[in-house]
Amino acid sequence: MLTAPGEDVGPLAALQARWKSLPTPVDRKEPEALRQAVGWMRDLIVDLRPRVAMSFDNLPARGIAPGSQSLVLWKDRQYAEHRTTYPGNALKLDLTAYAQTDPALLIPETEEARARYDASFTRFCALFPDKFYVSERGRIFLTNPREIASDAQGHRLLSAGFHSQMGYFRDDRPLYELVLDANEQRQLDSLWKELDFVTHAPVRQFKQFIWFERAEPPSFMATAQFNMFRSEDDDVTSEAKMAQLAQVYLAKAKEITNDVALGVVRDYFQQMNANVRAFEQARAAAEPSHLDALLAFAERAYRRPMAKTEADDLRAFYHSLRDQRLSHEDAIRDAVVSVLMSPHFAYRVDTLTDDRAPAGDLRPLSSYELANRLSYFLWSSMPDDELMKHAAAGDLQKADVLAAQARRMMQQRHVRRLATEFAANWLDIRRFEEHNAVDRERFPGFTNELREAMFEEPIRFVQDVIQRDGSVLDFLYASHTFVNPVLARHYGMPEPAAGTWARVDDAQKYARGGLLPMSVFLTKNAPGLRTSPVKRGYWIVHRLLGEYIPAPPPNVPVLPTDETKLGDLTLRETLAQHRANPACSSCHAKFDSFGLAFEGYGPVGETRDRDLAGRPVETGATFPDGSSGAGLDGLRAFMRARGQGQFVDNLSRELLVYALGRSLLRSDEPLLADMRKHLSSGGYRFGLLVQDIVTSRQFLMKRTTLSSQGTR
Repeated sequence: MLTAPGEDVGPLAALQARWKSLPTPVDRKEPEALRQAVGWMRDLIVDLRPRVAMSFDNLPARGIAPGSQSLVLWKDRQYAEHRTTYPGNALKLDLTAYAQTDPALLIPETEEARARYDASFTRFCALFPDKFYVSERGRIFLTNPREIASDAQGHRLLSAGFHSQMGYFRDDRPLYELVLDANEQRQLDSLWKELDFVTHAPVRQFKQFIWFERAEPPSFMATAQFNMFRSEDDDVTSEAKMAQLAQVYLAKAKEITNDVALGVVRDYFQQMNANVRAFEQARAAAEPSHLDALLAFAERAYRRPMAKTEADDLRAFYHSLRDQRLSHEDAIRDAVVSVLMSPHFAYRVDTLTDDRAPAGDLRPLSSYELANRLSYFLWSSMPDDELMKHAAAGDLQKADVLAAQARRMMQQRHVRRLATEFAANWLDIRRFEEHNAVDRERFPGFTNELREAMFEEPIRFVQDVIQRDGSVLDFLYASHTFVNPVLARHYGMPEPAAGTWARVDDAQKYARGGLLPMSVFLTKNAPGLRTSPVKRGYWIVHRLLGEYIPAPPPNVPVLPTDETKLGDLTLRETLAQHRANPACSSCHAKFDSFGLAFEGYGPVGETRDRDLAGRPVETGATFPDGSSGAGLDGLRAFMRARGQGQFVDNLSRELLVYALGRSLLRSDEPLLADMRKHLSSGGYRFGLLVQDIVTSRQFLMKRTTLSSQGTR
C-alpha cells in the first residue's frame, strides 16, 4: 500500500505522503527522528479509523430482553463480520484539522475526485480493521449513554458474562486473516476448542441463557409452560430437552415479536444445540485418553512402572464409579484421589521382590528403587525423566552411569534442596525463619527480611560448594560468602543491586567468610540480649566436630539473659566461675573456649569491640588441646591443627546417614574410611563424598527385613 501507484486523495494517499517524508536512516542506525515519524504514521491510522467504523443498533424484539443471548450474539456477529467494512460516511466527516499536515484527507470538490476519495476509504478500512481482535467488551446491548459510560469502566474479559454474552465471544477474524499464517491459524483454532473443552463453555452458556430468561426483566420464561426447564437440571442440555425448549420458546415468541427476531432466535437454538452436541462428542472421544493419562500420572506418582494388576485395579475402580452413575469427570477425580492416598505415593517404599528371602539377607535395589533413592538423596524429590530413562534401560547400577547421574543432578537447581534439607538440619538452623528470641526493641535492625537473609546465606554457600564441586574445607576456611542488600548492610559490606544476591570474595575484611562467622549460627546460639559462649561453643563441638556432650545436670544456675545485668563481672569471668564447679568443668572445658572466640560478634552476629554494658570484649581462648588463639583466626588455626580431621569425619558420617536414611552401623566403618581417604587425596571435593556414597554397597543394597522395607 505504501508504494502502490494511483493514490492521490484519501487516507491511503495521506499515509503514502507521510511515508515518503520519513528521514533517511544514517549508517544503518535508526535515528530517533525516524522512530517519531513512523509513530506519526501510526497516529494517523489510530485517529482516523474509529471515525469510519461500522455501528449496529440492537435488534428490535418486542417481549424479549435486549440482553438475551440470541439478540446479543446476533449483534456480536454483526460487529465481528464487519471489522474491515467501510460504512460509507467519509464524505460527511469534518477532517479540516488535517489541512496543514495531510491535504489528501480534505474532501475534493469534483464528483470524480470525491468518488476516488470515497473508494480510498473502502481500501483503507479493508487494510486496517477497526480491531484486530477483541479480548474484553462491555454490555453491548446497552443504549443509555449513562449506562454505557459506567460500563466502560469495567469491561468484562472473555471469562465473564455467560448469562448475557458480555465477555465470551470469538471476535478475531482480522487477526486470523491478515496477520497469522496457516500454522498459527490452526494453533488459534485449537486454543479456542481447548478453551470450550476445559470450561464446558457451550453447556454453561446455555444454562445461563435459561437462568437469564427466567430471572431478568421482562422474564420471558417466567410463565408456567417453562417450569420444566431449569438451569440447575443436569439434563437441560440434552438434545431432547433443548429441542423441546426451542419449540416452546419459539411458539411464545411468534405471538409477540417480529419475523426477523424470530429467525435469529431459531438460529440461536440450532447453533447452541450443535455446539453442545460437538462438545459432548469431544468429551466422549477424550475419555480413553484421560484413562491413559491417569495411568501415566499414577506411574509418576509411584515413581516406577505400574504392575499390570495395579493398572487393572485402577481402571476397574474408575469403571465401578461410572457404574454408580458418577460422571466421567467425578470418576477421574476420585481415581486421582486414590492414587494420591496410596502408600506408594505418600512413602518411598523399597518393595521386597522375594518374600522367601531369609531375614537379614541383602539384595540389590531395583533400577527404579535406586533412582528414587538417588533422587531423594540429592533433590528431596522424585526422579526426573532422564533418571527414569536410565532406570528403564537398566544401566543405573553401573558405577560410572550412577556417578555421572549424580554429577548431573548436582548441577541442577533442585540440589538446593540438599543444601536446605541436609545442611540446614545438620547445622541446626532448619527452622531459623521462625526464630523470635531476639529483642527487637534493643535490635531494631533485626527485621523479618534480615532473618530470612541470615537463613539464606548458608543455603547459598553450601549450594555453591556442591555445584562447583568445591572443597568441603571451604566450610571452615573460605574467605568468601554470599549477601543480599539487607545482609550486606548488617555486615557493613557494599550492597549489591536491590533484590539480588552476590558473592563477596574479600569477606575476611569484614570478619566474614565460610560458615563459622555467619550471623545465622551466631544469632541462633544466643539468648537474645547477650551472647552465649556456651551455646556457640557447643554448636562448634557438637554440630561441626561431632562430639557427644551429655545433658547438663539438674539445678544448674542460670546466667542472666541480659548482658547489661551481669553485674561487675564480664560474661567471660562469669563463665570462669561456673567452670570452677567440678560438676560442670568436665563438659564446659570441651566447648566454652570455642564460644569465647566468638565474643567479637554480638547477639545478632554483628561485629563489636564492646559488649552491651560497654565493657571491652576479649576474644582470646585456650582450646581443649592447650593451644591458644583469639577470635575467628585463632579458631581456624585450631581447626587446621587439630579439628579438621574431626570435621571431615563428622561431615562424612552426617551425609552418609542422610543418604541412607538410617543410623550408621559398625559395618559402615570401612566405607567411612574410604570416604576420608578419597577426600584427602582428591582435594576434599564435595563430589567425592557423593560419589563414594552412591556407588557404595550400602547405597545399592537393601536388607530383606520387615523393619527395613520402607525409608523416610
